[in-house]
Amino acid sequence: MAKRRLAQALSAWLFCTLLVPIAYAEGAISFTDNIMPMLKDRPQFKEFILQSFSVTDTGWGVRVDSLTMPHMGGARMGPYRFQAIWHSPQGDTPVTLVIDTKTEFFDSHRRQITGSDLRRTTSITETLDCIEVEPPEAQ
Repeated sequence: MAKRRLAQALSAWLFCTLLVPIAYAEGAISFTDNIMPMLKDRPQFKEFILQSFSVTDTGWGVRVDSLTMPHMGGARMGPYRFQAIWHSPQGDTPVTLVIDTKTEFFDSHRRQITGSDLRRTTSITETLDCIEVEPPEAQ
């Protein structure tokens, strides 16, 4: 079962990464409106993020814009990127906070789509998977 889920996740990732044209869409996602609801299910992440970072509300997400997912054109999904200030022991440091999500794809009958053919996708659900912190670019 675990091997099957891993294979499905890998297939979906490869499909999205290699075959579905995507673009980062500036201003596409709100930390307050879109990410905070995901954090309620992961209280340790929520506490860590809110105590360790000041996060700008507007971030960037992966924007689906392709004929391969015709019902999802313009939808956003993770990973999401936000400019943030990390409150480190040595002082405040500007960073990019990356919110990685686990995405599940559903058809018009709310049946989960398994496999790599996502053309029937009409909705997605996302759950928080992990976070990454990217250092500031060298000056």
